[in-house]
Amino acid sequence: MLLPIEPSVFWQKMKEIVEQVMNESQLKVAGKHSERSLVKVKEVCELFHVSKPTVYDWLKQGKIKSVKIQSRRYFRLQDIDELIQQNQVDFLATKRPGLHQNKSLKVL
Repeated sequence: MLLPIEPSVFWQKMKEIVEQVMNESQLKVAGKHSERSLVKVKEVCELFHVSKPTVYDWLKQGKIKSVKIQSRRYFRLQDIDELIQQNQVDFLATKRPGLHQNKSLKVL
């Protein structure tokens, strides 16, 4: 059963939820690492909920920078914050085929 809701209202709510989750994630990382500016790949994985190969792919693609100290690779929190800011999704600006044309969804 679909609720009668304007698509613009739906996407605004989605945007608010995503922003809230991202802010909470940033606060968790900031709280964990308030005294350090470098984090390990495992912590980057936890923040973004991705695997290590994904983080290393981002590194190869130039999406994120790292610092290598001896055999270990570290990531600057500032670079992670920049990555988050660059990739925030604005749901209202994203055109969804079919949804933006209807004024409201019909109840089935």
